[in-house]
Amino acid sequence: MDCKEAQKCIRSFFADELDIGEAKRFVDHVCSCKDCMEELTIEYLLSEGMSRLENADDIDVERELEERLNRVLSRKRMHSQLKTGLFLVVLILICIFLLGGVKIV
Repeated sequence: MDCKEAQKCIRSFFADELDIGEAKRFVDHVCSCKDCMEELTIEYLLSEGMSRLENADDIDVERELEERLNRVLSRKRMHSQLKTGLFLVVLILICIFLLGGVKIV
């Protein structure tokens, strides 16, 4: 993902509208690109900051953005682990089928 694509994804990221693959590419890019991280921080301040100012709530931009980015990475890891587990279950079922099934006595 390049900077232009990442910047187009910022609002979708905040709205949780990116699929897991897009979200992972977005997070990878933003975490490695100072300019895009700065843009993400500004967008976050604008969207979250305004509503929090109205309610007099505190905002810790760095921590909150880090938590949000880490959630995407955790979901990606979980998604990958689920795919691996599903593959193993299918592989076991195929082996059982090829070996003639299971005989219950």
